[in-house]
Amino acid sequence: MFRLVGAILFGLQLAQTADAAPPRELYGRSVSVTWTETREQRRVGDEAWRQIGGSHTLNIYVSEAGRVFNNESYSTRGGSAERGGEIAGSGKRRSFNFNGRSLVILMASGGAATRFIVEFDAGFSSCSAQVTRAKEAAGTIVRAYSGIIKANIEIRSFRVGSVSCGIRSGNVFAN
Repeated sequence: MFRLVGAILFGLQLAQTADAAPPRELYGRSVSVTWTETREQRRVGDEAWRQIGGSHTLNIYVSEAGRVFNNESYSTRGGSAERGGEIAGSGKRRSFNFNGRSLVILMASGGAATRFIVEFDAGFSSCSAQVTRAKEAAGTIVRAYSGIIKANIEIRSFRVGSVSCGIRSGNVFAN
C-alpha cells in the first residue's frame, strides 16, 4: 500500500508538467466515471467514527478545441454535493494524461491520493475504468471538507467498490 501511495504521489509530481493532449477521437465527447466508496469518517472534533457509503461521479468533457473540462459530484444518504469543475492543465487539483487509448487522472488532497485509469476501445465508443484511493501512510487521518454536511471531516479509512465508465457525444455540462 505504501509503495502504491508513493507511486501515485510521484506520478502527481510528474503529471504537473506532463499533461498530454487528448486524442482527436474524444473531441466533442464526454466521459463519466462512477464509483461507490465506503469510508470511516467523523466531523472534526467528534470522537465517534461513522461508516458512510456513497457514490461519486467524475465527469469529463473534451471540447472541439481539445480543452478538457471536469468536475466531481458525490452523494450519500445525507445529500449530495459537487466539487468545483476545472480545466485540465490549469495546475489545480487534477492532472489528466492521455496516451493513445488510455487516460490516467491523478488527484491529491488532504493526505490522500486518487488514481483513475480509463481505457477506451478502438473506436472510442466505450470505456472501462479503475479507481484507486490511498493514504500517505498507515494511520494517516485524511482531512477534507464535506460539501454534503458543510463541515470539515476526518477520514480514517476508505474502500472503493464498483466502478463503471461511460462515453457519449456532446457536452455533459450543457443544459
